[in-house]
Amino acid sequence: MRLRSVEDRLVAVLAGSQGSGMLLTPRLVLTSAHVIGPDPAEVAILGLDGRHPVSCDVLWMGRPDGCDAALLRTRQAVARETDLAALRWGEIVTQEPVHGCQALGFPQVQRFGDDELEAVQAPGTLVPLSGRLRGRYVLRTDHQPPSSPAEDGSPWAGLSGGPVLIGQVLIGIAAEDPMGWEHSSIDAVPLTSAMSDKGFTAALLDHWPGAPALEQIHSPHPEDIVYEEQYAKALKARYSRLEIFGLDDLGTNENSWDLDTAYLSLEARAPQHAADHGEHHTRPETQRVEDLLASRPRTVLRGEAGAGKTTLVWWLASHAVCRTLPTKLSALNGLIPFVVPMRSLAAQGITTPTPDRLPTIAQLQVDEPPSGWAGRVLESGRALLLVDGLDELPQPDRAPARRWLAELLRLHPGTRCMVTVRPLAVENSWLESEGFEELLLLPMSDTDIQAFVGAWHQAARLECERFSDAPHALRQRGRLDSLERDLTQEFQRNATLRDLARTPLLCAVICALHRRRSGLLPRTRWDLYRAALAMLLGGRDDYRRIHKPEGITLDIDDGQQLLQRIAVWLVRNGRAELSREQAVRQLELAMGGLRHVREQGTADQVLTHLLNRSGLLQERSTDVIQFIHRTFQDYLAAKEFRDNDSLDELLGHAAEEQWQDVIRLVIGHCGRSEARRVISGLLAAGDAAPDPEAEWPLRTLAAACAIGSTYLDDELHDAVWNGLKALGPPREEREIGFLASLGPEVLPILPEPDGLDAGQAYIVATLLCPLGDSAIPLLSRYGKHSSERIRSLVANSWGLQHTGRYATEVLAAMRLDDVWLRISLPEELSELHRLGPIAALHIAGDHSSADLRRGLEGREVRELWLSGNSALRDLDLLRDHPEVERLSVIDCPRLGDTSALSGLVSPSLRLDIDSTGLGAVVSEAEELPQVTELGLTLLDHPTVNEQIPRIFPNLAFLSLAVDGSLDLSPLREAQTLRLEVECPVLDGKLEILGAEHFGDRLEIVP
Repeated sequence: MRLRSVEDRLVAVLAGSQGSGMLLTPRLVLTSAHVIGPDPAEVAILGLDGRHPVSCDVLWMGRPDGCDAALLRTRQAVARETDLAALRWGEIVTQEPVHGCQALGFPQVQRFGDDELEAVQAPGTLVPLSGRLRGRYVLRTDHQPPSSPAEDGSPWAGLSGGPVLIGQVLIGIAAEDPMGWEHSSIDAVPLTSAMSDKGFTAALLDHWPGAPALEQIHSPHPEDIVYEEQYAKALKARYSRLEIFGLDDLGTNENSWDLDTAYLSLEARAPQHAADHGEHHTRPETQRVEDLLASRPRTVLRGEAGAGKTTLVWWLASHAVCRTLPTKLSALNGLIPFVVPMRSLAAQGITTPTPDRLPTIAQLQVDEPPSGWAGRVLESGRALLLVDGLDELPQPDRAPARRWLAELLRLHPGTRCMVTVRPLAVENSWLESEGFEELLLLPMSDTDIQAFVGAWHQAARLECERFSDAPHALRQRGRLDSLERDLTQEFQRNATLRDLARTPLLCAVICALHRRRSGLLPRTRWDLYRAALAMLLGGRDDYRRIHKPEGITLDIDDGQQLLQRIAVWLVRNGRAELSREQAVRQLELAMGGLRHVREQGTADQVLTHLLNRSGLLQERSTDVIQFIHRTFQDYLAAKEFRDNDSLDELLGHAAEEQWQDVIRLVIGHCGRSEARRVISGLLAAGDAAPDPEAEWPLRTLAAACAIGSTYLDDELHDAVWNGLKALGPPREEREIGFLASLGPEVLPILPEPDGLDAGQAYIVATLLCPLGDSAIPLLSRYGKHSSERIRSLVANSWGLQHTGRYATEVLAAMRLDDVWLRISLPEELSELHRLGPIAALHIAGDHSSADLRRGLEGREVRELWLSGNSALRDLDLLRDHPEVERLSVIDCPRLGDTSALSGLVSPSLRLDIDSTGLGAVVSEAEELPQVTELGLTLLDHPTVNEQIPRIFPNLAFLSLAVDGSLDLSPLREAQTLRLEVECPVLDGKLEILGAEHFGDRLEIVP
């Protein structure tokens, strides 16, 4: 039976007395403790049909005079998980009356017939202040209170344990009909009361580890809660499907797939910094982008075209609003995403949207919000602002956009925000004064490419399920299996192809072309674009046996000519979107020279055909047309500039970042003399540049064009590279970005480490790391530098390189005894035996205890970090390494057996764990006297475990990472303990109970 609303989760409870309850999962029920009674003979609920009892076990029960709640588990499932409407949990954090609440249950007053149960829905207003001292919520009912029964008692008898809801949010359970209010008031036990009980939370962790996080209900506007549910559905509908290049070529008219199937986690780099607390080695800051975002409330994310910036925005938005982000990003779950595509701002003529415009910019399929809703979301600190594609604003509009964003965030300091931008679109530290940190999406590693190939083909296999012809679907899946194996092998042996596939967009193009061409693949970037356009414009309908669906037939040249005019108009006007009227006008101009196209239909009809059939244009919302990706727009615009003999116009804009991508692409369309003209023009512009800041982009643009040119005489080649070399080694991140854009071709002009100071050498090494196998010989020499910071950078680029070769040629010859090394791949773990002593080893990802023991066999391990490991169930690897002096175990949700900790012999052990790890340690019930420093991550458990003083009797220092509230009362007897509390809350609202026991022994750090 489908339960379409949260209200349908209501059940009747039969125990010591009759009560009500809320079905949390197909087998968990929340009810009142006094309904169960002290010693019930039998506990049951009435099934959802209201007739058949289902027996229950009591997992946990509070005290009727305290936390009057109980958690039951049915002995058989009463519903399917997929049939249950989504349930949210909340707490009231306002003192204002909250209208639009309701209590549900099976009270005495509602019975009918032969004393049969019937549900009641009692709407009312929650008055938070009225029950504050008693730790209760108070609901004042809206209707006429029911009459008292003839015998003593309450007409509400039987309502106890029933849910109290605000919209679809469960905030408590009914508990009592207080005297003096003539049955017009209902007391309720807040959900927070149960959540603060260790027994309840332990039972939840055992039986429902995926329980929703508590939301904070700030607003007394009930219409807000209803609207937020609608907004969440619309946001999920828009952003939960990822467009995958080439999927629609399978024949099902679908080019998107569920984001969870298609999403690929990529690596990013943050500026490196020295570790805190006096650690002498440098922590690597190249990690999966989600790991880096977790500790950065405000981020500027830079990335090349097609690098996955927008995909990440969509993934964050769709999961945050559904509260399904992974544990490391749990602080974002339940936030309200405002997605701001900057291309839409430009198209709508908006530069500084007010808060009320934020929900409407993305043009979701949802009604207008309640007046002032977005402002209330921002004010409460529940907003997740995702500003996508700042580089798609015209250059003059970027400074006003920055002022708008800075002012908005200063007004609402609790807002988390991510801004995406091309690497060189704005200067470094552009938003640093507003608390933003920079991240750079890295090119996909060889491992990432293989993972992407697997994800693309899996999405394609799932798409085959749409086929009505089962034998055909089976044949297609078999063919896709074969194609995946062949392409995986081709990537392994073809370095040129790997270099073409370093972004998700181009990797998807290669997957699609490989499928269409049965293995024949392009060799250069321009071959790749040309082949992609040919696939999309030429023969897609023929391939799928679709004949003139709009009465129009266009060949490749026709389609390209038409699209070039739209693309060049967008570039000239600094736009990424245009209206239908504007598109039609450009097609009319193009069709002036295409008589055979003109004869087939009007420009409006041709536009409809291109939108429906080309796969290159899309109409994401009413009257907003854009290319499927900026790269195709720039490629087609470049072709139009060349065909129209407008190269001088292009060169006249060479200093403008938005035009530079077009110039890079135009070289692939140029003949010999045209290429010389473009490159010579860029060299002249570089010579005339007023300063190095202006010269760098022009010199590197000339080099990029030289690399892309099919023919270039030696004189001009030497002029290009000598001009670039004359600028000297890169001095800052921006210059690194310019040179990195040239790929391995830049290696001959990079200096050897000898003769460079540590700062210069670090910058060059940063440039070398993502350049692939060609850079390995030079990286091996930088790996021998005396600077620990440089060696740490080189060592932690392992994941970007060929695993075995890098271990043998670079890492094995390096000094690593002062380096923090992070690894994640099984292949890296198996190569550790080649490496010398390592100061600190961080092993991320799913590795079993047995695999870890094999990988660390024979190695001395002083400092070990384990994270993000769902396969780790015990710490038996420590039995081989009693010498460990610092151990960190974070985000290992299945960890149970920690008994090996007792074998560590260090007299001053530092242990860092999260709430899961702490629970496992406490369950062992053994003292660990060797632990003198303890770090705890308690983002989901704000109360410090009272067993800590017993388990760690020699503890001198405790570091706590929390997310806004903390109870230190269980540690009040620790007279000498020093504490450090780290809280990333943006608005500084950190609540600490029991802080008065510690005085100056307590330090709070942001």
